[in-house]
Amino acid sequence: MTPESVNRLRLIGLPVFEWVDELADLIHVDPKRLRVLRQIPERFYKRYQIPKKSGGYRDIAQPSAELKAVQAWILRNILDKLRPSDFATAYVAGKHLSDNVSPHAGNRYFISLDIEEFFPSVNRWRVKNIFELAGYPPKTAEMLTSLCKYFDGLPQGGVTSPSLSNLVALRLDRRLAGLCARSNIVFTRYADDMTFSSNNRVVLSKALRCIILIIESERFAVNHSKTRVLGPRTQCRITGLVKDASEPRFGIGRKKKTKMRGLMYNALAKNTFYSQYSSVESFEGWLSFLKGVDQKSFSQMSGYWRRLQEKYKR
Repeated sequence: MTPESVNRLRLIGLPVFEWVDELADLIHVDPKRLRVLRQIPERFYKRYQIPKKSGGYRDIAQPSAELKAVQAWILRNILDKLRPSDFATAYVAGKHLSDNVSPHAGNRYFISLDIEEFFPSVNRWRVKNIFELAGYPPKTAEMLTSLCKYFDGLPQGGVTSPSLSNLVALRLDRRLAGLCARSNIVFTRYADDMTFSSNNRVVLSKALRCIILIIESERFAVNHSKTRVLGPRTQCRITGLVKDASEPRFGIGRKKKTKMRGLMYNALAKNTFYSQYSSVESFEGWLSFLKGVDQKSFSQMSGYWRRLQEKYKR
């Protein structure tokens, strides 16, 4: 490794190593075992499917405990120190789901786009480029890539996949942000979900073609079946949060609020729990989520929560 590379890595606080033995020493694992994980990583994944809300199934490749620990070290010591774009709101420390929708709250027209097969479309060469740009030599970058990839893409279920996908999409985010800034359009990206909004319907509609061209030129594919154009006369739902025409903010929506109020009432009045909310703890988890995305609704529901705590004292 050249002195320039060493200095660059140290300057941004990244660990300095070049070969498998050096990395194994830093992670405190057997070098021979690390070589096996690097050479045939696909053997150390468990594959299964989970249903999608939109229908069909999502393929999950879950790393073994051994490989997961190695990926966790790479995430904590390397990837967490590399900054994604300011427009990425998923998988970023300190950012929450509400950060993805709050910039759009003052607008009336929205376009929602979905990147098809987001993780699998990030191939090994794009991942390797991230490690090289950080300052690692090509052979070291290739070694790190092998420990993070699944066949030729990022695994759904890999510890490092979310962070790497954000870093690979850095140039995409900047190009889209540049286009939007010239047209007074607000842009955010939550993983593979991109949202564009404006108070000028014509400007937003004209920008759509350029937006798609930029996405495709960055070697991503748009899932056209999920492209949605929303306006004041429709309920605007972005990454699970709802903006009603009567309120300039995003929240859980009236329907979800009514359902949860009914479930909490039944738990209080009838000692009855339903569906996935089968215990007091399950309500606690949901209210913790609610507090972060819809403070007004949380305040309205907190009375039920206090009464539940009093009734089912733990």
